[in-house]
Amino acid sequence: MRLKKTIRYGAEANWNHFMGGVARMNGFIQEFDTPSEYGGNGDHPCPDQLFMASIAGCIVNTFSYYRELLEVETKDLKVEVSSEIHLTKAAGYRISEINIEIKVWSDVDYFELNKKCAERAKEFCHLTKSIEESIPIKTTIHMHLA
Repeated sequence: MRLKKTIRYGAEANWNHFMGGVARMNGFIQEFDTPSEYGGNGDHPCPDQLFMASIAGCIVNTFSYYRELLEVETKDLKVEVSSEIHLTKAAGYRISEINIEIKVWSDVDYFELNKKCAERAKEFCHLTKSIEESIPIKTTIHMHLA
């Protein structure tokens, strides 16, 4: 697969006239809301949750890219992403850290190659690489024999 030098993605969001809205991205639609404890209905993910899902998805996709490249068999993969968001006096809410857990299940024959795919996912996910200088990111890899 030949990698492009530049990739461009876009999204637009329309307000729902309450505490959320609808985002559209190249034919995909994703509703979002404000959590009920902050005045919204909480019927849909909030933008912070979508941001964490984006990071988790980037790790999964990057792992999958290297898995295909190295012809690795993987039993299962799970990526959990969480953030700490703190209210500051001067600047409002700020993400203070992001924690990522990459969990890989592998048989013994592909164990080391799956570990390499997880390490490359950690190293080359462009979303985490783009924000890690401003937000501390802690990534843990858990390898499991299946």
